[in-house]
Amino acid sequence: MCAILGSFSKRKLLDLYRLNAYRGEMSHSLTSFDYDNDDRLRLGVLFQDNGPLNTEVLDALHEREDRYFFAHSQAPTTDTNNMHPAVFGNAMLWHNGIVKQSSIPEDTWDTAWLLEKILDYGWSSLSRINGTFACVMFYTNEMFVFRNEISPMFVDDNLNISSTKFEGSWSLEPNKVFKMYFKDKKLIPIAYFETFENPYYLGDAA
Repeated sequence: MCAILGSFSKRKLLDLYRLNAYRGEMSHSLTSFDYDNDDRLRLGVLFQDNGPLNTEVLDALHEREDRYFFAHSQAPTTDTNNMHPAVFGNAMLWHNGIVKQSSIPEDTWDTAWLLEKILDYGWSSLSRINGTFACVMFYTNEMFVFRNEISPMFVDDNLNISSTKFEGSWSLEPNKVFKMYFKDKKLIPIAYFETFENPYYLGDAA
């Protein structure tokens, strides 16, 4: 397992990290983004390291009204040579989940493969991804969040994000790509897809 966390508040981000620690602490990344009045983002800091979250790095980051923080923690079963986010050009992807190995080339990092599929074929490519995913994606100065029916992600009214449910949060609606509007703290759906295969789906209730 992995965990994706996001918050305007460093203290809240740390609380969410601790809540999600059971999902793995072999490696982590910490990222900050600044945004303007048009919600155009600019990358601030991207820090990656082995082990649990480096609180000294978090403490050193300035907290401002126009800044948002992401953290990602990885499970012990994950290759620590592949620390999130996956980066391709001006795009970044943070991923919680596993794409089935039978779907991707051998020795390919599933997060990087998923990012390239989205960039090459658009959001509709998510309907053809065989596996689990809950993701945050940065692309052309904008941020998007999405998940399929199998992988969890929780949000609240303050745009706090967590892979584990927290007080005041709800489950992000699956099969929709939401654009994040930081100034107004809103999530607006901009695309739709289908979960390729849900092994837990038992059919519609009678």
